[in-house]
Formats: sequence, structure tokens, C-alpha cells
Amino acid sequence: MRPLFNFFHYLVILPRTYFRIKEINKLLSDLKKEVSENLDWKEIVSEKKFDLRLTQYVQVHSLLDYSLCGLASREISKEELKACVYFCASLPLYDDFFDKNNLTSEEIKSLMSAPKDFSPKNPVEGLFIHLLKEVYKNLPNPVLFAKYFEGLYYGQEESKKLLDPTLDYDQVQKIAYEKGGHSALLFRSILKHPLVKGEEEAIYQLGAVGQLLDDLFDLWDDLEEGVNTVVTKFDRDFNPIYFKYLKEVETLKILLFNLEYKYSDKNKFVRELMLMVNGGTLCGQHYIQLQKQNKGVFDIKKIGREALVCDMEDRLNWIKMVKLSIANA
Repeated sequence: MRPLFNFFHYLVILPRTYFRIKEINKLLSDLKKEVSENLDWKEIVSEKKFDLRLTQYVQVHSLLDYSLCGLASREISKEELKACVYFCASLPLYDDFFDKNNLTSEEIKSLMSAPKDFSPKNPVEGLFIHLLKEVYKNLPNPVLFAKYFEGLYYGQEESKKLLDPTLDYDQVQKIAYEKGGHSALLFRSILKHPLVKGEEEAIYQLGAVGQLLDDLFDLWDDLEEGVNTVVTKFDRDFNPIYFKYLKEVETLKILLFNLEYKYSDKNKFVRELMLMVNGGTLCGQHYIQLQKQNKGVFDIKKIGREALVCDMEDRLNWIKMVKLSIANA
């Protein structure tokens, strides 16, 4: 009977998600106008690849914070949404600090914890500082935010080890989950309601699932660049990776339903969350189907990059994802 109930709930959830995205996009549009008054910053945010990353970061994580507020029977405030959107906008810049900028580890930590005291050396740093200042202005608990931000920093530092081809599966998983877990906790710390018993563990698991989801879609690029992920650890058969993802999603659902929130709110949260999580399920199913077509062997070189693409902009894939959510939320 649950899939039938899910069907009727999604008749409400899908329009609600649409209107939330409209609100998020309006705030993002205002942010772009604001920073574009600085010509150097305008050049950064108008670059096509950056703009795509920016939009994806903002929409996904802001929708998550909407849902996390619903889990606690409350609406997200204007301040919380602004902190979330501005922090999301800063993350593509933050990621680049580890790859393209010459900042030392201490400089990055200093910049993260006290942006107002940091003097930028270039437009990228200047834009990052501007955005992060706005985040701190709207945070309910800057100390908790700084704690998880530092955890994300160390997770990012550890992730540099993923280029080491000798890392075993357990080491790769630990690094991936640390990064994903602290990222999710960081977004939870933007919200003003306190964590309930068991919620930190559940949100950490949510981040681990999110990291796996990202790695599923990045499979080709990660293999090309020599980056170890849980998803790249397959041996001609992708089924164990796919079932690993499903198992982690089920663990997440168990942790969420054990939280001391209203049962109806937990149900609503899981249903909303599955709209994102099942993108990973659909991607995994796509890989399994390609393996079947390749005589049961998952050889990505033979399959080819173009065939591996699971395009979530495709309307048909969106419909498939909604169907998966109705079936298993």
C-alpha cells in the first residue's frame, strides 16, 4: 500500500518542489546581480561552466535545507535561505582553492573561519570572502558552522590521497564518507533548530550517500583523472557498487525514521529526499543495463563516455526518477 500512498503524496511534493526552486532561483538571480556590480566578479560568475556548477550547488543544497526544516515541522527563514544560497555560491570557489590557487593550508583555514580579517590577493578570493561574510551575517550558530567547516576542510585535505592508486577499498570509503558527511552537517548547521538525538549520525550518513551519488555521475571523469572513489572500485562487474549504494540508502532511511521527530514529518522528508537520491539509483541502473549489453562485462572504455552519460536534464529520466521514488520512498 505504501507506493499508492507515495503516489498521492508526490502530487503535492512535486509542485511544492517546483515553487521552492523558483524561490531559490530568485535569490540566486539577486546574488548574481549584486556581485556583477564588480566587473571582475561578473566575469567569474558569468563563465558558463562556473554558472552551471553554481546553479547545481545552490538548487540541490537549498532544497535539502528546505526539507530539513520540514523535518522539524517548521519553515525555513529568509536568513537561513540566504545563508544557504550564499554558502552554496561560495563552494565552487572553495573547491578551486585546493586545485588552482596557491593558498597554504593555514591561509585556507584562516579564510574559512574569519573572512572579514582576510585580505584577498585576487578576484576569486575577493568574491569568496564577500559571499562568506554574508553567510556569517545570517548564521544562527557560527561556532557550530565553523566546527563542521573545519571538518570539511580536513575531509578535503584527505581527499587528495585519492590519487594514490594503492589505496584499498576501506581507505577510499573512509575518506569519501568523511568529506560527504561533514558537508551535509555543514548545511544542517545553517539552520537554527537544534540537532535531536541521533540526527548528527543520520545527517552524516546522508552526506555519505550524497558523495556516492556524485561519484556515480562522475565515474568516467574520475577514472580518466586517476581519482579513487568507492564507485571506481569495480572489477568488470558493476552490480556490487550498485547494491552498495542501495544498502547505504536503506541505512539512511532507518536512521531517519529513528529520529525523535513527528512520524508524518519523517515520512515527508524521506519522500522529498528520494527525489534526489533516486538520481543515483537511476544512474546505477543505467550502468547495469550497459553492462548487460556488453555481454555482462562493465568495461567503460569499450562502452564509451557518451553511452555512460545519464542525463538528468532529460524529461524521460525525471519521470523514471519519480517512478522510482513512488516505488521505494
